[in-house]
Amino acid sequence: MVTPRNETERAVFELWKEFRPDEAFVLGLDECAGRLFVPTQRRVEGLLAKIARIQKSAKSPIERKLLASFRASLELREPARLPQTLLESFFGYMIKEGVQAGHMSALAMDGRKALDASRKRTRGPTAPGMRALVQLACNGLNEILKVVESELRDKGARAAIQSLVAANGRYAKGFDLPGFAPEGTFDETYALFKRTGCGLGRSRSYARALRDFWDYTQTPGQVEAAGLRMIRRELPHFKALVERMSNELRCEATAEAVTKALKEKRGLRPDQILPFLQEVREPAQRVADRHLVAINPGYATEVIETPPYLANSTPSGAAYGLDTLTDHSREIFLATTDERSAARPCPGELLNLLVHEEYGHCVHGSNSANRFAASPDLLSLIGSTFVCVSEGIAFQRELEFLPVLQEIAAGKLSGSDEDTFATSLERWGGIGRVAREYEFLAALWRIVRFLRVVGDARINSGKQDLVRFIEWAHRTTGLERATVYYQLFPAHQIIGPGYASTYAIIGERIRELQQDALKRGKNLRDFNAYASSIGWPPKSVFEAQLASWVGAR
Repeated sequence: MVTPRNETERAVFELWKEFRPDEAFVLGLDECAGRLFVPTQRRVEGLLAKIARIQKSAKSPIERKLLASFRASLELREPARLPQTLLESFFGYMIKEGVQAGHMSALAMDGRKALDASRKRTRGPTAPGMRALVQLACNGLNEILKVVESELRDKGARAAIQSLVAANGRYAKGFDLPGFAPEGTFDETYALFKRTGCGLGRSRSYARALRDFWDYTQTPGQVEAAGLRMIRRELPHFKALVERMSNELRCEATAEAVTKALKEKRGLRPDQILPFLQEVREPAQRVADRHLVAINPGYATEVIETPPYLANSTPSGAAYGLDTLTDHSREIFLATTDERSAARPCPGELLNLLVHEEYGHCVHGSNSANRFAASPDLLSLIGSTFVCVSEGIAFQRELEFLPVLQEIAAGKLSGSDEDTFATSLERWGGIGRVAREYEFLAALWRIVRFLRVVGDARINSGKQDLVRFIEWAHRTTGLERATVYYQLFPAHQIIGPGYASTYAIIGERIRELQQDALKRGKNLRDFNAYASSIGWPPKSVFEAQLASWVGAR
């Protein structure tokens, strides 16, 4: 494992282990197994005091920004984060080692204490939108606990899980939202939000969240303005693609009609999604490695179906890293088949998902863990809110893959790897059709990510509520209301204010740096290999390291 370079770095690392032992275990620190930070008033005050002491000696921007992020996590009121963190922790344990009774029991006991302690510390009214997020997170936690309990034979461990289920119920009750059903349809949820409102109560904390969680220098107004500029820049191209695809699919020339037709005429059943990915991913990986990003020889990723308890917060897919801090790291790619969140994706949509999750996130995780094209320091490899830089990489990877795909489809780019990749798509409609789908859907997802920026800024600053934003987004882009809802609200607001903006904000900066590198005669594959090997430092540090690489001779 990479070791701390000095005492301050060691202190920050040890503080992270104390604050997020659940995350530390998943990343490879076995001594942290079964532990969770319990946020009693005394422990929170003690950790804040420790952060203040370390800040006095912190000299590097990574150290200072990590400490600020930890402090914000302790001080900002985000009641949905704890049940969501518990859900992700149990899932991380399960994919790392299965259902191990001793570890699950200990984690459940700390989880019960954490939920009860957090509930006692919560004061004041909670906005309806935040209550909805808590209900979604608690429902997901409840679902995974059912799975864990069903696989346990140890009576003591089962009792610990049952105790956590009861604590989760108490926590959810404290944030009750009458009429809201986590398993409800979009129409049911939308009708409720129209009646009750969907405020999040973050207007006073949003600017701090942007700064401390995600390392933005922009104000909420500047974030919104950036999102609007992105939409205005790319919406004409997207509308032209809508027109072209509507002619091909013989449907109305609206984004909503085209996406509906793709699902109805070309959408894959849930039982076809994983077979498609398994068949295409290895040939696609060779193409990505040859043309876009050098991939380390130890790269290992497992593709699994997104479990039901993660479907609300994972509308299309996700990536997880395991044992990152060890010499046996591996990556997990989740693909969502739940028809409520990912209804009948067509082959081009799944290819886009594959490129984003595997050759964006998973390669980033694997290249960094293996120190492939760079030597990241320890604090750039630990878990923190700054892992969001990976969203920028994955977002940009979708765009980079498009011209390669189009040139293979047009016969302008050929070879054994390219031909094998084209062959893998034959029974799924052929590479020409898949390339047209991919182009449309890559453009659609770019518009979605730009809408996330605008929505994130407006909703969290209190400028516009969720319903009014969805109506504005639907009128402006033609996207389905349900698409906007699922891609902005449950999928990202649980993680925290500002997160929804990270894809586009960071991705656009990476794009600018790439263009600069290419103008200077640098190779795209080398640039991306380096970017995917420096870990997850804060955004400003990440960008500075890329700029330094671009400017080096």
